[in-house]
Amino acid sequence: MLSNKNFVKNIYQKNNYIFTIEWIDGKISDYRLSDLQRLCSCARCVDEITGERLVNPSQVPDDLTAVRVYSMGRYALKIDFSSGCSRGVYPYEWLRQWSS
Repeated sequence: MLSNKNFVKNIYQKNNYIFTIEWIDGKISDYRLSDLQRLCSCARCVDEITGERLVNPSQVPDDLTAVRVYSMGRYALKIDFSSGCSRGVYPYEWLRQWSS
């Protein structure tokens, strides 16, 4: 269950490589798109059977951008990366914990 602190007040693009979430409790968190792509757990990035990472994190460029960032209801963000990965879903609860 989401706590109130995991509710998003605003999401905006800080620059081409970073987006910012302003949480309802006033905390502000910046997220570098390349870092999120390196942690993506979608079937394109991680083998569904073995759990082996299919995308080498060192090959994800620091200047990675997003084609689209959008909310999936009140529980997650979905990011379409310029690298072609478009299946990554990032729960707000995870984003909040990762930013701490």
